[in-house]
Amino acid sequence: MTRIRMILLFMLLLSLWGGYACRPVGGETNREGLYTLLGKADSCSQHKEEEQAIQYYFEWLEQSEGKVSSLARADVYDKIGALYLYRYLYLDAIYMFRRSAGIYLEVGERKEEALAWRNIGRANLMRHRSDSIIPFYQRAIGVAEEAGEQQLLKEIQQEFQFVCSKIALLHGNTRLWLNYLDRLDQTDASYLLLGSVMTDQPSNYEEAERWLLKAADSEDLYIRTNAYRKLYDWSKRVGDAGKTARYSDLYIQLADSLEQVYSTSLAFRDLGQSYERQRMEVENERLKNQQLRTTLYLLLLVVGLCLVVWTGVFLYHREKQKRKRELARLMQQIREKEQMIEDLQVSLPVPSPKHKAFDLLYQLKSEPRYGLIETEDEWFQLYAVINRLFGDIVNKLKDCPQLTGQDVRVCYLLHARMNNATLGILFNVDSRSVVKSKQRIKKKMGIASDLSLEEYLMK
Repeated sequence: MTRIRMILLFMLLLSLWGGYACRPVGGETNREGLYTLLGKADSCSQHKEEEQAIQYYFEWLEQSEGKVSSLARADVYDKIGALYLYRYLYLDAIYMFRRSAGIYLEVGERKEEALAWRNIGRANLMRHRSDSIIPFYQRAIGVAEEAGEQQLLKEIQQEFQFVCSKIALLHGNTRLWLNYLDRLDQTDASYLLLGSVMTDQPSNYEEAERWLLKAADSEDLYIRTNAYRKLYDWSKRVGDAGKTARYSDLYIQLADSLEQVYSTSLAFRDLGQSYERQRMEVENERLKNQQLRTTLYLLLLVVGLCLVVWTGVFLYHREKQKRKRELARLMQQIREKEQMIEDLQVSLPVPSPKHKAFDLLYQLKSEPRYGLIETEDEWFQLYAVINRLFGDIVNKLKDCPQLTGQDVRVCYLLHARMNNATLGILFNVDSRSVVKSKQRIKKKMGIASDLSLEEYLMK
């Protein structure tokens, strides 16, 4: 019996767990629900479902009000801003980046603040608002420099260099490029880019040569080669034959060297690609095996759960059949005892206290009514008859001195196979009162919870 209950309890817990795991996310305001909602938003963003991702992010912002840190909300503002950029909603993106930048400034996250200002500069670049681009990049550079984020500072500066060059090309303003080049780290790539810009304007040929020659001193073979190619094109355009020949020779030599390096790198690249392919094949095989093992484990888990359920059902039905057989046996005993009572009534011609007790027991079972037993002596005579017919329970009751006289009467009537309705009539109470009385008696006698009072008295 205990084993069956444990199995059924396990099945109940399993069903409750399944119901909890599968409950809908909508409307959740607890921390776990917020994590789930944020995960959905990030997943939609990764799968290029921008509109759905934005919807989830805004829902998260609404539900997380007062429940998460301001830093977490700033990160979500940044994510929404990036999604707006992908959808060409530049003003909306700028608004979101401004909100995140304000929070980062408030909480002291300088690195994230610098990135937010840079993102605003990018949005203005996409809007073709040249007047609004540079101030935000400058602010981003200043914040990164104050925070000591050297790597980030270098990255923003390089991006700013590129942006300035594009602005200079767009407006034909070389001085604009020079103005902002002075504020940035001057690199060989910057010299090459500036010289290339200046070669497009005839008035800047000499200045272009100066910057290209600075780039030609670079240790980077690619920059050096491109610098001499630009110098060759420049000298050919201005008609300087001497410089054209000299720059041509230098460009050819560097181009040959670059070709050799390129060929060698190709060989290494092919070797690396071959290794990478082999590594990926091994990794794919490992993932397939892992997936197969996971599928097998899940299958075994399902089979195990099915076996547990089947075992529980089997044991439950077996116990049910056992109880039915036991009940049939007890009913047969009751019928035999009742027949014995009737036989004794017939065979006893002269009424005696014992005979009266037999007759009283018969009346109690056949026509119960309140006040049928009037004296204590009649109760004691009835106890003796019940002990004789159904088994002596004196010792069981004697072991429990806490029992009242009413409790003893209830026990003897139950031992005589009378039901709750009959007891209610005899004591002029409802069936619920009888049930409560039986529970109090069980508690006084210390009877186990899985055993009824009737079963205990019949043992």
